[in-house]
Amino acid sequence: MRQQEAEAQVTRGPILASDGTTVLADTVTDADGNETRQYPYNSLFAHTVGYEVYGGSGLELAQNSVLTTSHANIVTQVQNDLQEEKKQGDSLVTTLNPSLQQEAQNLLGNMQGAVFVMDEDTGDVLVDWSNPSFDANTVEENWDTLVSSDNGVFMNRAMQGLYPPGSTFKMVTALAYYRQYGTFDNFHYNCTGSYEESGFTIHCAGYEQHGQEDFKDAMANSCNCAFAYMAVNMIDPEILRETAESLGFNQEMNVLLPCSESTFSLTADSPTALYMQTAIGQGDTKASPMQMCMIADAIANGGNMMLPNFVSRVMSADGLQVSGSGSKSYGQVMTSDEASALASVMQGVTTYGTASELSSLPYNIIGKTGTAEYGDVSADTAHSWFVGWSNTGNNDIVVCVLVEGGGNGVYPAAPLAGQMFSAYFGG
Repeated sequence: MRQQEAEAQVTRGPILASDGTTVLADTVTDADGNETRQYPYNSLFAHTVGYEVYGGSGLELAQNSVLTTSHANIVTQVQNDLQEEKKQGDSLVTTLNPSLQQEAQNLLGNMQGAVFVMDEDTGDVLVDWSNPSFDANTVEENWDTLVSSDNGVFMNRAMQGLYPPGSTFKMVTALAYYRQYGTFDNFHYNCTGSYEESGFTIHCAGYEQHGQEDFKDAMANSCNCAFAYMAVNMIDPEILRETAESLGFNQEMNVLLPCSESTFSLTADSPTALYMQTAIGQGDTKASPMQMCMIADAIANGGNMMLPNFVSRVMSADGLQVSGSGSKSYGQVMTSDEASALASVMQGVTTYGTASELSSLPYNIIGKTGTAEYGDVSADTAHSWFVGWSNTGNNDIVVCVLVEGGGNGVYPAAPLAGQMFSAYFGG
């Protein structure tokens, strides 16, 4: 009832991009006083900004009370009351970057998947793109078609989608190893292209034989055999579970918009085959792109994991700031030494490993690729992942790209991420 009264007295405020001027959502009033909510970018921000009808979604729902509250000058409010005019609601200035969001949409094209980009230091979300999307302006008229869609058009894949993380999970396995041994220096493995244990065999991609590897080589080559070997023979399963949960698996995230809980279920009683699969991001483990982005952010950020933040500030109709950024940390999830050690072994991924194409960029990128099988293994279906960060020391970002079904002999996620970095840095 109180909310209905507020909406009757206040014209819903606009939702703006990070520049504070670009309109992502606004209320237009016609000559008869009828109000219509409009979304100038149509489908581009539909999952994040959301829509107002049918109970609302996205920021429209999460920040409803903000948008229907007016902190305009008291004199102006009194004048509105006297003239029986509605007050102007506050403006919500987001962290979203329209040009980068457009780049994500263009790069992903018709492929299903997600692109999620965070500011490394603050956790501010610059890009939250999920494909397929929908036109926020026509939700009401197309409601029946949208809700009956079988491709999950309303799901924000970046935050609500759960996928096998594939080899991006090797960041977690590597941290568990480091926590058990305190160093990566003593690890050596001879990869012959396959590793068999208790009747179950793991293969490296394309049955490639990597030969003698240290830990950095195993990470750079994304060597399934090496990681399966260390999981079975070297890593305490309880340490692996504790490490995964310390990085946000099986934990609720206090994020403004709805997100799914990433899951990890390996126990000391699990079969050996599941140990091997889990270490390389297969098995029963599921993660959202947002979660993997947060883990990479923690490594880049000296162990401090930032929560994704969508709100820069709230402004009154008079242009005065009502409240500031909602940035906050999830916590110090690893020590600075652990973060530094992980970043060091992950550097090889982009310099001579599975994402070496990113070495040609004029700035340093550190990250991890992933190919995650799903469904019927005989069908050779796999998702393509990349998660990583720029390492320039100035306004750095973390990028996660997931391409559903993009791993069938083609690995588009890493080059797409490279283009997102280029779009951000301007070259």
